[in-house]
Amino acid sequence: MTRAALLLAAVLVLAGCSNPHLTRDRAARIIRESARFREPGFVGVAGQEAPFDCKTKVEQDADWRALARTGWLELRSEDDYERGSEGRPAVKCVGTLSGDGLRAGAVLDTGTYDEWRVTAATRELVAVKSITSAEDGISTVRFTYRWRLNAFGGQILQPGPELAGAAVLRFVARGWQLADFTNLPDFAPTRQP
Repeated sequence: MTRAALLLAAVLVLAGCSNPHLTRDRAARIIRESARFREPGFVGVAGQEAPFDCKTKVEQDADWRALARTGWLELRSEDDYERGSEGRPAVKCVGTLSGDGLRAGAVLDTGTYDEWRVTAATRELVAVKSITSAEDGISTVRFTYRWRLNAFGGQILQPGPELAGAAVLRFVARGWQLADFTNLPDFAPTRQP
């Protein structure tokens, strides 16, 4: 009888260990480490060339001004023979993303002509609000997060409110992992006035 009781206790312990309780800390770590949560928020910056000098372009364009202040933009003047007259070229300003800008995640958006997609923010988990567990190894986690503006985004965007998110986590042989987000709003920045 003692042997059967010990065997039953061992089976119950192993069954309990195979599906450990999902804590708020574990859920927060899984959400933070997921590729989708770590995707940055981008801002489109139009125009890699300006039909006038760089000083004027930077004065007139808040995005270029912010990129220049951040050190993510390199400017140079080039001759523009198409706009020139009487055999003399006009001057145009050409902007390129610096190495620091590229390392920060800025990319050329090939889907839109002459537009950069510049990283302006990253998600920051604020709190895990609730964990609803189901008996089949699936839990729904409700959380809040905000977009943390980087050096570029902080110059052109307003800080946004906390947002609500929800994720489904599933227990598999290797432990808890993200199945999917059921609510994770996209980046919708508001420009500074």
